[in-house]
This record gives sequence, structure tokens and C-alpha cells, in this order.
Amino acid sequence: MNGRDVDLFDKSLALSADMEEEIARKNRKADTIIMKDEYEQVVGFMLNKELYGIDILDVEEIIKPVDYTYVPNTKPFVMGVINLRGKVIPVVDLRIRFGFVSNPISADSRVIIIAHNEYNVGFLVDKIEKVYYIEKKSIEPTPPNIPQNIERYVKGVGKMPKKIITLLNIEEMLKEGGSLTPKTGSTMEVVKNG
Repeated sequence: MNGRDVDLFDKSLALSADMEEEIARKNRKADTIIMKDEYEQVVGFMLNKELYGIDILDVEEIIKPVDYTYVPNTKPFVMGVINLRGKVIPVVDLRIRFGFVSNPISADSRVIIIAHNEYNVGFLVDKIEKVYYIEKKSIEPTPPNIPQNIERYVKGVGKMPKKIITLLNIEEMLKEGGSLTPKTGSTMEVVKNG
């Protein structure tokens, strides 16, 4: 499934007006063509009071947390699996994955459904911020002060006028196992401990 051809977010959810506007703007082909060479579009979210971003083309949708089914013998950061319109998708608690203390799910918590290459996974995050347009020239390599447990998942930091956003490398996050579900394959093969 090509990220450019899907409706990125389930608009029945309580998303902010700003987020709705950014999504609508992203879906207008003229804007996307003009901006893609100079800007990177990322979905910004909060985790442990820090701002992180995932490339918008890897985001299939954002949902409120739903009941999940625990799968025995999985990695500690895999909460379980959910059935999302017929697809079985593992849900990863990014707080645990990054070595932070787990937080109870709140009204602001969201699950970002990732569709990258042939894989689907859900990332539980503390709060969705909005879609950011980050100038490519303002993206810098990973700074040395990024904690080691997160460093391998970071592809750089985007500098904005009043904030810095840590940009995540989905490719690296999916490599380590415990979070991959081929869109057409078996979940059990990929979420269990080796």
C-alpha cells in the first residue's frame, strides 16, 4: 500500500482542528509537490515530555487505544495485538521500547498505525501534537547527547523556530524484531522472542 494513496487518519476520532487542516493540506497534490523537495512532513507526538516525529508517509492512521490481546512470550515492549478492520497488528509501547517508565493510558494517548514496506505496527504514544513541515536544510545529524537506548532509532533532529523535534528512523525501529507484522503474513512469527 502506498502511503501517498491512503486516507492517513480516521477522521471520526477526536483530532484537533489544526491536525485536520494539516491532513487536508497534505492530501492536496499541488501542495505536496511544491513542498516535498524542501520540506519533510512528520507527524509530531509527545513521549516522556519530548517531541518526536515520524515521516507522514509511514503513518497509515492514528487511533485511540483499544483493547488488545496479550501474546505470551513476546518482547517486553509488545503490549499485544489488535484487530483493526481485519488486520492483526502488534502494538508497541514506545515508552518501554525507549527505556522510559511506562505510563497509564490517558485521554491523550494514541496509537500511531505504521505501514512501512510490507509491515504494519502500532506505536502507543503519550499525545499527538500535529503535522510539522520541517525544512530539510534545518535537519541535523543525531546529536551526541541523545541517550544510547534511543540513539539507534534517531535519524536526526529538526530545528524549528521555537522547538526541536527528534526524527525517528522507522527502518531501524522495525529491524530489531518484536514489532513487525507483514501485511499478509503471520503475526506470531514476528512478535515472539527468538
